[in-house]
Amino acid sequence: MQTEVTIPDIHRFDQIFVRAKEKAGREKIRAALVTPTEPDMLRAVAKMAQEGMLEPILIGAQDQFEAACGEHAIEFPPGEFVEIADTSEAVAKTCDMIQAGKINLIVKGRIMTGDLLKMLFLPDSGFASKDKIVSHVAVMKPEKYSKLLMVTDGAVNILPDLKTKLALIDNLVRVGSSIGLANPRIALLAAVEVIYPQMPVTMEAAIIAKMWERGQIKGAIVDGPLSFDCAVDMVAAHSKGIKNSQVAGQADALVAPNLETANGIYKGMALYGKCQMGGIIVGGKLPIALGSRSDSWEGKFNSLLLGILNAPNLS
Repeated sequence: MQTEVTIPDIHRFDQIFVRAKEKAGREKIRAALVTPTEPDMLRAVAKMAQEGMLEPILIGAQDQFEAACGEHAIEFPPGEFVEIADTSEAVAKTCDMIQAGKINLIVKGRIMTGDLLKMLFLPDSGFASKDKIVSHVAVMKPEKYSKLLMVTDGAVNILPDLKTKLALIDNLVRVGSSIGLANPRIALLAAVEVIYPQMPVTMEAAIIAKMWERGQIKGAIVDGPLSFDCAVDMVAAHSKGIKNSQVAGQADALVAPNLETANGIYKGMALYGKCQMGGIIVGGKLPIALGSRSDSWEGKFNSLLLGILNAPNLS
């Protein structure tokens, strides 16, 4: 019976920053900031550009950009600006840049995530890959948790089925690897830790856990169903009779049963968990760095770190 939490070498955001800085020193990161008027993201991108970690391309209305910088005292370094006032045309221009291989990161400015994704998923956008599921991955460092915690999917997949959850696990493994977290312990969340036929999510979790046990899932340790407390608290797990799991009480990542659950965990941690966090969308041809409107500029800076670490090489 394991009683001590295993803490990976990478367990803080300052370590993620170091990894991102090292990658940005080796590879060029060109980021398209779509509709550059959201002040916290502007501040985060400006800081990143000043650090020499990315080259921003601003796509939007320049007068609105300058007004936002002036109002919020943001000193934005000189760079490329593409003047397009219409939001949909700004996204279309971003798609042109994807197809031309001019960018390897998208940054969401003042545009709804759903509107951005709707346009990026158009057949001729160049963003989506036919054989991959796009998903949102949040990376958090709660004050009272001894390591980083990834959560999916709070922004894209509303009610993932078993096949989609397998893809979500693949995306978690990919993001974990990018930040230096190899073989993450992934908990499949449910309201209970036992299997009830009347609760299909518990049956799906059990099937996926058995698939992992039989070697069908690589690059992670997977268990479920687990309730949130059993996933992240060893005492809670033991009190409910879960004593032999390699995941319970020390999860590195959570796969939520639906978007509402993942989004609720993210927002709850952001508002009340004294939590450092960032989030990206992965599974497309390049990542999207984004944050909730309630996120701080530091949270959006963390999202950019994740975006850099998951950005493909420019052709």
